[in-house]
Amino acid sequence: MFQLIICLIVSGIVSIANAASVSELDIKLDQQILKSGELQTYIETLKTESSGGKKRVIGVIMIDASQDEVWEVIKDWDAYGEFVPGLKYYKTIQKKIFRPHPDFFQSFIEGYIKIPVPFIKKTYTLDALFDQKKYLITWGIVTNDRIQSLNKQGLKLTTNSSAIQNIEGFSYLKPFDNGAKTILYYSSVVEINIPVPHRVEQLLSGTIMKGFMEALKNRIETQKIDIHVNEE
Repeated sequence: MFQLIICLIVSGIVSIANAASVSELDIKLDQQILKSGELQTYIETLKTESSGGKKRVIGVIMIDASQDEVWEVIKDWDAYGEFVPGLKYYKTIQKKIFRPHPDFFQSFIEGYIKIPVPFIKKTYTLDALFDQKKYLITWGIVTNDRIQSLNKQGLKLTTNSSAIQNIEGFSYLKPFDNGAKTILYYSSVVEINIPVPHRVEQLLSGTIMKGFMEALKNRIETQKIDIHVNEE
């Protein structure tokens, strides 16, 4: 157990440094589309050594809520399975808050993605970092070697599907309209190490992103309306 604590402390120090190194996305937004509340997406095809596909998908959307209101929803990954298309569940296995950084925490999270390919395991484990001070979340897949090492030290993490080579990304919030509204930026890379049908590639690179961003916007704005009604 002592070794596990030391490992998590070291991991947390590295994680804080990695989270701090994330650069803001350099993309030109259509201001008219942004103000209308519609999603803007950008897809990049990245080179990979495997025979599968690797896509970087970026989504940007305006949400009619403050940064704090948006943060309260997007930090709760365990609730995503209730409303995010293409995701069966997210489940936090272990969460650590770092005392010198009360607004920063790290979670190991198990996910299950609904890839329409039969007879293939679809679970994976992510190392997710939440920095409330910067309204920043970063995540990356935990390698199976690291999972085995952590499990020997007391954790119970699920190994990744052999079909999923990599999952990584980040999201952050920016205020708009004097803080009354928030721009959500989301960037994700999913790499599959087997050839996949074009429809599956489209699902991974576009459909899930669209459903995720629009579902988040709807959940946040609906909760905001509910809170205001209750207060009245």
